[in-house]
Amino acid sequence: MSTHTDPIDELDLANLVDLHELFSRVDPVPADLAERSRFAITVHALHAEVAELTRAEMLASRSPKDATRTESVTFTSGTVSLMVTTRVSDDGRSARIDGWVTRGGAVVEVVTAELTTRIATDANGRFVVDGLPRGWVHFLVWDDPERAEARPVITPSVEL
Repeated sequence: MSTHTDPIDELDLANLVDLHELFSRVDPVPADLAERSRFAITVHALHAEVAELTRAEMLASRSPKDATRTESVTFTSGTVSLMVTTRVSDDGRSARIDGWVTRGGAVVEVVTAELTTRIATDANGRFVVDGLPRGWVHFLVWDDPERAEARPVITPSVEL
């Protein structure tokens, strides 16, 4: 009989493998857990105003030969609204985002698991980001990111 102070042996390793297989079947780790965890502990999220998802709808193309999937999502907070329309590339690997913020000259960060893209909106609040990898994305919006006390507005994650 072994005790808790004995080195791990082959029986212990076999039991750990069995335990891993059991939990993998009964209560598997969500595939996007790491990505969602990174989002939850982002430093910006600690000081940000959180926008809520107010509308998401699928937009269908009218032309049968151009059957590209497009999705429109609107986020709203107490200080700003953000609407984005996503369009998946023909090969399905990347996406384009056309966005509009209710404040012209705002700065928007588009955050994916692979990269963060920072872009200034035009005077009307419009911006475009092309070639984004598919997957989960969230947005940070600043009225003036150069101000030390500036608080970004952060959105929930959506999947491209």
